Amino acid sequence: MKPVFLILFFLMNISSSQNNFGTIEIIISETSSDEGVIQVLIFDQEKGWPESVEDAWKMVTIPIENGIAKQTLTDVPIGKYAITVFHDHDEDGEIRKNRIGYPLDNFGFSNNPSLVFGVPSFEKCSQKVKPGKATRFEIELR
Repeated sequence: MKPVFLILFFLMNISSSQNNFGTIEIIISETSSDEGVIQVLIFDQEKGWPESVEDAWKMVTIPIENGIAKQTLTDVPIGKYAITVFHDHDEDGEIRKNRIGYPLDNFGFSNNPSLVFGVPSFEKCSQKVKPGKATRFEIELR
């Protein structure tokens, strides 16, 4: 009887822990070329948004094929996430900027917000990742 109880206990723990995770699908289309990669920073908090690699939840490098960069992340803890990306043509991991700090590389933010008043907030760019579901982030480069 003990082995049956232990197996049931183990299975219940697995299924309840899986309810605390979701999936993020990242899709960046219409890149200027297949040259280089797309650098991605995923934030689960406002601190460090949108550039601090140290404060990002995760950094991902996505190859480009036929003008599209796609990546799926599984086992993502439920919560709010916002994403910033740029097309890293020379694959050095750093976005090129002009003298006043405006990016020279194509870049984008999740939810594709307006940039009229500067860098959009974490809140404007965030989406909720829910248990057992895929949250899609389709990002347009500018």
